[in-house]
Amino acid sequence: MTNRGVMKEIRIEIKSELAMNVVHYFMSEENYVYVGNERDIWLENLSHPTVQLIYLNQRSIFNEEQAAQLLRQVDVIRSRLRRRYLMRRLNVLILNVQPMNPSILNTNRHYLKVIQVNQVNDLKENEELKYLFPRLVSAQLDQPMAQVMEQMHDSTKEKALNLKQMLMFQTRSTVTYVFLLALIAIFVFLQFQPLRDWLIPIAIDYGAKYNPLIAAGEYGHLLTSTFLHFDLMHLLFNVVFIYQFGRMVEHVLGWWRTAILIVGSAILGNLCSYAFVDGLSIGASTVAYGLLGAVLFLGIEQRKIFMHFVRTLVFPILAFSIFWVILEPGIDVYGHLGGFIGGFLIASILGLPKQPYYFSRTLLAGATVLMLITGLLHRGATLTEQTDYRAYNRAVVAYYYQTQQLEKLEKFNETLHLDLNQLFQP
Repeated sequence: MTNRGVMKEIRIEIKSELAMNVVHYFMSEENYVYVGNERDIWLENLSHPTVQLIYLNQRSIFNEEQAAQLLRQVDVIRSRLRRRYLMRRLNVLILNVQPMNPSILNTNRHYLKVIQVNQVNDLKENEELKYLFPRLVSAQLDQPMAQVMEQMHDSTKEKALNLKQMLMFQTRSTVTYVFLLALIAIFVFLQFQPLRDWLIPIAIDYGAKYNPLIAAGEYGHLLTSTFLHFDLMHLLFNVVFIYQFGRMVEHVLGWWRTAILIVGSAILGNLCSYAFVDGLSIGASTVAYGLLGAVLFLGIEQRKIFMHFVRTLVFPILAFSIFWVILEPGIDVYGHLGGFIGGFLIASILGLPKQPYYFSRTLLAGATVLMLITGLLHRGATLTEQTDYRAYNRAVVAYYYQTQQLEKLEKFNETLHLDLNQLFQP
């Protein structure tokens, strides 16, 4: 029986000082982790954009039969990782750190690259390695073995403790808790309003997604509608959902990234609803699905840690959502879809703290968000022009008039350019 709270010590048989320095560099600077045994040195970083798996070959005697066996081993390991972590592409680099005939590993495998390394300069002067790992040029690769082993021990222990803390979600989730408290407080406040007589006007008054107001420039409704819940079960569903995924996301991304993610997924989700749904929409489901999209991003960026959550939580929830829409056609599926896509794109733009920043990914995700906003605003304006909202407008005007909120009545009329005589004509 193993104790999961104890870090397991791994013994690595490394024969040369160069190989030890190479392993230390990839583990400390390029975020690779050791996944081999005592004899075979395999390094893995499933988040690296180009090379996800590295094998250090230390065998001084290496014949064709051993080469064929190694290539078969590469194929098996690569296939297993691709299935487990749902990877379309997985590239392998073999570094030969012992003198040998490099042609013995010649292969037509498009995902495999073999590079001969006999000394430090072979690493720093190789053009392919400089392109794949730019920091390799300035790395210190000639340290004494004892010093490198001590540094590896300290860094490995620190990474193990950080990983344990990450998976246990021990830090405070301030943004998530504040958001949930706001949802609950607003729900309680709304229960003291005359909802039985004026449900729709009150929803519009307090910020529901109402297409005519958004088309008239009241873009705040894209965010304020997220905080409104009139049904207890609707609130509880979103609170539980956001509590579970919000803590996970905030622990990994940090408080300010999570705050941006919540706001952004709420806006994009409601914007998608604005473009495809002509009725009112309220609720924090856009944020809930935005957090789900962020978890998908974490699964892609940190497959080793979070792909399990994607396979066991994200995909089943998405499948259940499709089934749920069939049972309850009144659900704003476009708001959910927009929140999910928005959460994934915003997380892609923000990236992970203390991780390599990929400008191309940020640029692509940012451009996608801009195109979505432009297209959805245009489609929402067209949908609004084609829809008759006179019944909703009459209800809001009557509510403001009956409750003596004349300033709000005047502003509502001016915003939508309403003609009250025409509005109340039979």
